[in-house]
Amino acid sequence: MTLNIEQFKKNLTVIVLCGGKGQRLRPLTSDIPKPLIKIRNKALLEYIINHLLKFNIKNIIVASGYKSHLIKKFISNKYKNKVEVIYTGIKTDILTRIKKITEKKEGDFLVCYGDTLVDININKLAKFYLLNKNKIVLSSYELKSSFGIININKKNNAVLKFEEKPNLGVWFNIGYILFSQKYCRMLSRFKKFEFFLNSCANKKLMMSFKHPGKHITINTITELENAKSQIKKFI
Repeated sequence: MTLNIEQFKKNLTVIVLCGGKGQRLRPLTSDIPKPLIKIRNKALLEYIINHLLKFNIKNIIVASGYKSHLIKKFISNKYKNKVEVIYTGIKTDILTRIKKITEKKEGDFLVCYGDTLVDININKLAKFYLLNKNKIVLSSYELKSSFGIININKKNNAVLKFEEKPNLGVWFNIGYILFSQKYCRMLSRFKKFEFFLNSCANKKLMMSFKHPGKHITINTITELENAKSQIKKFI
């Protein structure tokens, strides 16, 4: 089977979700939307877009909402004519944001989160998707414990095993969700994006692309502070 990755990427529309209020990052997000928070003098959104451009992705849409005018100004200054901003409302859930964009476009779609940095190899992701063409592909990352984990004997509480911050064998959603036009017609049946994904999983319509590299998600002040040291790994 011949896979034309470059041709696939030409017809791919990437949706970067940047509409939320980022309330857990207050007061930082009182003045700016979360995707514009900077780490080492670069906005989160800048890291994401630069990564997409590195893989020669041409069709990038930022789904904006909260403080959309600031997102538009940022994109205009940094990525004029390279990235499109579509306002999708302020009190809007993820499902509706995606629907508002997919209704206007055709082909395949890649959905990314505007608060998540991942050094994912998009060519490998695209290849995995093309080999599983009738499926939705959801990218995942293995959960790692922040603590030392101990295995304890139930009878006498003796410690049988100790592992310092091990991988837990549990994988979680990091975005970079690929799906075809046919799944867009299903979106209107659901009230939330998570319900849509759960339904597709139950029907065995979903595959997971396990990302082995680096991952940073920023939802809280603590995660932001941790990201400042972790970001060095991305540079």
